[in-house]
Amino acid sequence: MAEPAPVTPARAQVRDLFLRVLGLVFLAAFLSILVQITALGGDDGLLPARVFLTRVDGIADAPTLFRWIAPSDGALRGLALVGAALSVALVANLAPRWCLAALWALYLSFVTIGQDFFAFQWDNLLLETALVAILLAPPGLRPRAAPAPHPLALLLVLWLLFRLHVESGLAKVVLGDPSWRDLTAPASYYETAPLPTWIGWWAHQLPLAAHRASGLCMYLVELVLPFGLLAGRRLRLAAFAGMIGMQLVFLLTANYGFFNYLSAAVCLFALDDGHLGWVAARLGRPLAPRPPARPSRAATAALAPIALAMFALSIAAFLPLVPSLREASAALAPLRQVAAPWRSVNAYHLFAQMTRVRREAVIEGSDDGITWRPYEFRWKAGDPMRAPAFVAPHQPRLDFQMWFLLLGGRGVPRWFAELLTELRTQPERAAPFLAVDPFGGRPPDRLRVAVYRYRFSDVATRHETGAWWTRVLEGYL
Repeated sequence: MAEPAPVTPARAQVRDLFLRVLGLVFLAAFLSILVQITALGGDDGLLPARVFLTRVDGIADAPTLFRWIAPSDGALRGLALVGAALSVALVANLAPRWCLAALWALYLSFVTIGQDFFAFQWDNLLLETALVAILLAPPGLRPRAAPAPHPLALLLVLWLLFRLHVESGLAKVVLGDPSWRDLTAPASYYETAPLPTWIGWWAHQLPLAAHRASGLCMYLVELVLPFGLLAGRRLRLAAFAGMIGMQLVFLLTANYGFFNYLSAAVCLFALDDGHLGWVAARLGRPLAPRPPARPSRAATAALAPIALAMFALSIAAFLPLVPSLREASAALAPLRQVAAPWRSVNAYHLFAQMTRVRREAVIEGSDDGITWRPYEFRWKAGDPMRAPAFVAPHQPRLDFQMWFLLLGGRGVPRWFAELLTELRTQPERAAPFLAVDPFGGRPPDRLRVAVYRYRFSDVATRHETGAWWTRVLEGYL
């Protein structure tokens, strides 16, 4: 491909493709919410939204539409269906700007009342991506052949893509995890991922040299390639290939809900319309050229303060992650506190500190105190003979949260205490979470929580016994 002329490359086609992929991501996110929100946050859920809203002061602390719409089970499911419908409308290019504004407000509403179950960086990333996408999206009810997005809106999405990678790479360096310093972090990553896949089991079997090479590749993708985003076409294509390759590895080896699909969508902005046109021409479907962007002074005047504010907030969000800057950034704490509940301008520090040992809580029940039978959850590690499965883009949030249960210094969270209460008194409420209820839906006489150290089995053990995991009992919670 020839190098482009020294002007901002057009990204109208890229923007249109991105919005449709983003619509699919939102569809997956809201359908995932639909099938579990009442068990998590309904009136009989583990962390009832109605109770949460009585403990927070106002919209600034808990921005959610459920302040005006009572969070009944029907309302929770109904607004999740509205979110799914708006997602389909975005895919169909119906009033994309209005759809994105509504999707942002709806998803923020669920994230706010979801509490512990929605405390993940990819929930933040979806909100920030939606906010930037509102500025990128063309106006109108059914925009066709819309011109390229405003340069300031394009700058914001490139800044998001840059931060997503560079901040994650910098966090690995400044937070000082020794496994990232000696490049051995990938040797434990696949085994300790919250919800690994069976491909992750195979990746874990690679020799240490291969794991160290993959750690070096991650540094390359996160700390070097992002600087090619404003370079020539070939360098941007190389950056895109590296970023997409990394997301593909994550997607194949572990389940992070919609995160990898969303990250891949944002990575599209490493490309321009020339790249898409090259692909389309070879598929026999050439793309029609788009008119160049001619941003008005009014649009520039409106976007400039927004872009400046988002840039400043993003810097303020990341500074506390740098130990040497924490004290200096304390003056910005009030700004971070105001912005934090909205979760729409964030810091990203993915996999910055590795968990080297996998411990799993296994809930067991008994009628006589002698014979104990385990409950099996649908997706978390349990029976060593059960293969780690694929579940993304759905994120089973209880299974995911169970991984954090035994990380030190957290105590027993309310949702886990409530889960034990449900199993002991009303097991039908916990039924949606379970793959195997050893008591057939009736409460056992007593419960206990066994703590096991889990490791992936090796190839010889897998061949001999069929086990995907080995585990050793460490005690009881």
